[in-house]
Amino acid sequence: MEQSIRWHAVAGAYEHHRDRLVSSLARLYPRAVVEDVVQDLFLRLARIGFGDPGQLTDRYLWRAANRAVRRRIRVEERRLDLLHAHAESGGGTEPALAPEHAGPGSREAAGELLARALSGVDARELEVFRMLICQGMTYREAACALGAPEHEITNLRVRGLRRVRERTAAAAG
Repeated sequence: MEQSIRWHAVAGAYEHHRDRLVSSLARLYPRAVVEDVVQDLFLRLARIGFGDPGQLTDRYLWRAANRAVRRRIRVEERRLDLLHAHAESGGGTEPALAPEHAGPGSREAAGELLARALSGVDARELEVFRMLICQGMTYREAACALGAPEHEITNLRVRGLRRVRERTAAAAG
């Protein structure tokens, strides 16, 4: 019952603050990004059960949404930079490694090493890697997409990373 009351309180705050928040932030950032972030912000507030809706002031919401928009833009810029670097390096099936992560061998040798290490990872673990790392999904979003509990997603990620580490350590030396 109390959760329902909190959801309604946050929904009321969303209706009250949304338009003003979107219009003020849309002057600084792309409107589509701002609208997505504002909606995500209120959903997150409802999920965590934000206590007193009276604390949801214009200033608080503007600062929270501004931080979230900047964070989302930074993440997208990093993804684009990685995609451009991957395209410039030849765009093979293996991900391009930055020179500082290439290790003692050449960049191609490091890519080969990583490809061999990833070949020992289960297909479901690779799917979790793709969702969490490449697509930037949260554990909850990946769990919903795969129809599994969150703890299983965490376990798949940990097991996959352990396998990659063991295989790269064994191959390196």
